[in-house]
Amino acid sequence: MPTIMDVAKRAGVSRSTVSLVINKSPLVKDETRKLVEQVIGEINYVPNSNARGLSARVTNTLGVVFMQDFLPGATQVSYDNDQHIGLCSFNISNGIMDGLAGTDYGVITERFCSFAEPDALPRVVREKRVDGLFVVGNPYSRQFIENLKATGLPFVMVGVGSFEKDIDSIYADPGQGTCLAVRELIDTGHRKICLINCPSRLVTYRMRLEGYQRELEAHGLPFREDWNLQPAKNNGSTAYEAFRAFWEAGNRPDAIVAANVQAASGAMAYLYEQGIRIPDDISIIAYEDSSVCGYATPALTAVNIRKEELGARAARCLTERILHPDKETENIALQPFLVRRNSVKQR
Repeated sequence: MPTIMDVAKRAGVSRSTVSLVINKSPLVKDETRKLVEQVIGEINYVPNSNARGLSARVTNTLGVVFMQDFLPGATQVSYDNDQHIGLCSFNISNGIMDGLAGTDYGVITERFCSFAEPDALPRVVREKRVDGLFVVGNPYSRQFIENLKATGLPFVMVGVGSFEKDIDSIYADPGQGTCLAVRELIDTGHRKICLINCPSRLVTYRMRLEGYQRELEAHGLPFREDWNLQPAKNNGSTAYEAFRAFWEAGNRPDAIVAANVQAASGAMAYLYEQGIRIPDDISIIAYEDSSVCGYATPALTAVNIRKEELGARAARCLTERILHPDKETENIALQPFLVRRNSVKQR
């Protein structure tokens, strides 16, 4: 089997130069790089990834940590509407994998709750198994961010509302997406619009509320605090209960903006039981478009936040941060767009 020394001898360069080429160092002249790559191809040299990791103190592995507000055990998993769907993190991770295509990096995934153990770090970080980290989604504690910064490990925040001013952040602004949904409903003749928000303990709660209030006021419509519904969890069952209480109190909206597809499904289930038709009697728009929106009946109009692109941009950002540790911090909010389906009717 050809060795790195065979490559160096045939190319007429040092072993360290070959190593720099393999590790894609910008320090190698273009002419030399092409020569070494040609020799590698000619003799079919395959780098030993374990040896490279030991000599360069790198793993060629990145961590993808999915942040959660709790970690359910295997016996707690349910496929009813009392669980988080988790498609947002899944779609973002698909984008990360696409963004890493063509690089030497593989990934390790881990679920982590920073509230259960405030001073802890993900296992992939503690065991120094990765060269960099994607922190995907909310929620996360302030202490978690400070602990992660103290390790010196390059990392990027990516997800809905995952913005940190002094940290690379590739994110979707839920306030902007909520504005987009409310504006669509107003443009289609709706005037009594309620918001099924996320739980108030989440950072995105305030962002959605401010977007909702801002768009109503911009169109001269009154804001009512009690029309901002607050489910206990990010699932369909608590959204169902919150909307049921709202409806039984005598409120009659002509449209709903839901913080996510879970909240939308909870409201839709209650309306179905009452014989209320969507969109004939009431329209609904969900934030964070997903395949569930397309499968719903009727298919849900939704705000698409470009989840796969969020992941791909985060992959590019992190690999550049590893290569250039002193580069300027990136804070990038991707622009959402509306996907019109069948759950909104012109009034």
